[in-house]
Amino acid sequence: MGKGNLILMIVVIVLIVAMFTISFIRKKRFNNDLTAMRSDLKIGDKVMTDTGVVGELVDTYEEEGYKYFVLKSGKGNNVGYFAVHANAIYYVFGKEQKANDGKIKSAVVEQVKINEVNEEAEVSKQTQETKLDGEEVAQPKTKNNKKNTNKK
Repeated sequence: MGKGNLILMIVVIVLIVAMFTISFIRKKRFNNDLTAMRSDLKIGDKVMTDTGVVGELVDTYEEEGYKYFVLKSGKGNNVGYFAVHANAIYYVFGKEQKANDGKIKSAVVEQVKINEVNEEAEVSKQTQETKLDGEEVAQPKTKNNKKNTNKK
């Protein structure tokens, strides 16, 4: 075995060990950040689970030594409550987070914000004020919902 081959093998081994060490450190730091974020949660926080469900934290409880959060998700008449394990909480809206996975988190948060803005714009576009028996009632606007002009 030549001297050049030995040096090359040592360099490759050092690079492999360095890659695993850096990966381990980043993962540990990320897990510590998630643990700190989950311990700071309080009722009323808007959160996102690791599966992408967005909801508001309404209650917490412990069962058999595990911590659970009760989330309220949905809008209008389509509101649901469900419990998730504490480890399922992935992001808290409105709180500064460290940027370990900043690109992924910011892309997810931006998409959620864009979806919320689009939904609000759609609702405001579709809603029109009408007078019905002296009361103002919000009525969704449809394509067939035109002013009634009776021509006799």
